[in-house]
Amino acid sequence: MKLPLANTDRSYGLVAQSFHWLVVAGITAQFIWAWRIDQTDSIRTQFTLVNQHKSIGMTVLGLVVLRLLWRAVNRPPAFPGSMSGWERRAASTAHWLLYALILVMPLTGWIYSSAAGFGAEFFGLLDIPDFVAQSERLESVFGTIHEWLAKAILLVVAIHVLAALRHQFVLKDGLLRRMLPVWK
Repeated sequence: MKLPLANTDRSYGLVAQSFHWLVVAGITAQFIWAWRIDQTDSIRTQFTLVNQHKSIGMTVLGLVVLRLLWRAVNRPPAFPGSMSGWERRAASTAHWLLYALILVMPLTGWIYSSAAGFGAEFFGLLDIPDFVAQSERLESVFGTIHEWLAKAILLVVAIHVLAALRHQFVLKDGLLRRMLPVWK
């Protein structure tokens, strides 16, 4: 069976699945890079890792914007009929909260970096303009916000993953298959 590009009534299509898993990969990379930045003592290595972290963050920002645009013109499949009203509301709230966090997170990083006076490049290919002028106050505020958003993302992602695993292994309702490619 070939996976359609667009979503169907029962499953996400190739485009939505690709955006989903690319964003998952980007977010995973971001947490790995942040950990590596904290673990290294070499200023040169930190500088390289921070620049890569910024580039990956901008990539995630672009992907989530494209994903939201795709979602606006391509409705997701309906929740299974077996889900109660509160489960549907909780799932919908978690999805939109995750979208908001993933959208705001790179913006706070961009503001933080700009306020600190550190320019940004996109994988060394082009300069990313500063979002704000240099400001110690904004650097402090947005650095803190950026760190707290990381914790919030981890929490919401953990809830999302646990809910998906509950559907797969406890409820056995096939919900998880909607976001997985068709394998023959």
